[in-house]
Amino acid sequence: MALSSLRSLTRNAEVARARGIAVQLIAILDKPDQLTREIFESFALMHQDIELKIVLLGDLGYARNEAAVLASGKWICFLDADDIWSDSWIADAYAAAESEDGKREVVWHPEINVYFGTSPHIYLHRDMDDPRFDLSTLAYINPWTALAFVSTSFLRRTPYCGTDLVRGIGYEDWSWNIEVLNQGAVHKVVPGSTHAIRTKPVSLVSQTTAAGCIPRPTDFLRRMIGRRHHAFLQRAARDAVEETSYA
Repeated sequence: MALSSLRSLTRNAEVARARGIAVQLIAILDKPDQLTREIFESFALMHQDIELKIVLLGDLGYARNEAAVLASGKWICFLDADDIWSDSWIADAYAAAESEDGKREVVWHPEINVYFGTSPHIYLHRDMDDPRFDLSTLAYINPWTALAFVSTSFLRRTPYCGTDLVRGIGYEDWSWNIEVLNQGAVHKVVPGSTHAIRTKPVSLVSQTTAAGCIPRPTDFLRRMIGRRHHAFLQRAARDAVEETSYA
């Protein structure tokens, strides 16, 4: 799958560059085995615009943070080495991001996720500006995948946390998605975009679930419930005043 992912990466770069967008390609290899290293090094010989960086972090979230440190562009996006982007993902996400007025920080996601492999299914991302989106779902599911498009500066200010299976802390992308909201940013989708994501019998998600992990604790949901409760009390008080005035 690594070669398919790399081809998807270079196709996206070609489409984006054809639209006048400068693209920097960085491959972070975190504790790679010999075969993985050979595949990437061989591909990089044919595509010399790909920068290879070998790290010994042993953590997916920290590897993404390393990419943010190395990135020189205004925007950054991620592709795991067994997933595939739709060919114009970079260009379309860039256009969506640049169309924003800059009054809020936005993390962009594909609209459609096609999962293949062990557990094939389709998952649709919900845009936070969609009235059907329910923020409370964050308490029990992760509404957005990690293959996001965001400003490099925001990611540096809001880095991923690590996974600690021993202490029961995991789901680095779920934790980060919550922290995005904690920082006042929002999650949105790029209409018509698609990602293909491989599911495997053994993955970080399955290991995290088996270990009974939860996302890194935060007070975001507690504060959200508090705000909703306060709003409920205000509405109840207004309704009581109106009933009294009609009596």
